[in-house]
Amino acid sequence: VWQWHQDFGTWHRDDEMPEPRAMNIAVFLDDVTAANGPLLFIPGSHKRGVLPAGHDVETTSYPLWTLDRETVGDLADQAGIEAPTGKGGAVIMFHSNLVHASPPNISPFGRTIVYLSLCAVSNHIRRFKRAEWRAHRNFSAIQPLADNCLKELNGA
Repeated sequence: VWQWHQDFGTWHRDDEMPEPRAMNIAVFLDDVTAANGPLLFIPGSHKRGVLPAGHDVETTSYPLWTLDRETVGDLADQAGIEAPTGKGGAVIMFHSNLVHASPPNISPFGRTIVYLSLCAVSNHIRRFKRAEWRAHRNFSAIQPLADNCLKELNGA
């Protein structure tokens, strides 16, 4: 379970990421439906900047800076709540300040999603108090590979 939050809020408060110049890419490995706990987004909420939040260490999957019910209610009254769905292989990209949450999947169907969080190399985190698998420490720029790299890997 992920309560309502902004990813940049945690990255900034816990990891000292300087600016919200970051994004997430969500790749659906399974079909995501209305029944199997889809992500919930508040459209346009990223335009509000970093919102006040409290440090939740009890109700989320790991400690996270979460928004209070009143703030979420105000945002949802203005813009609604969207639950993107799609087939396995679908991709969603969203800003690190977008307010979002994830309810539990209590259906009998899987809902595996791979998340990639990206930011400019110059915008890397400055504090390293969280585990490396949560707050990576390699800030090398991604280097492009040759167009035929997969063929070479496969020996074709």
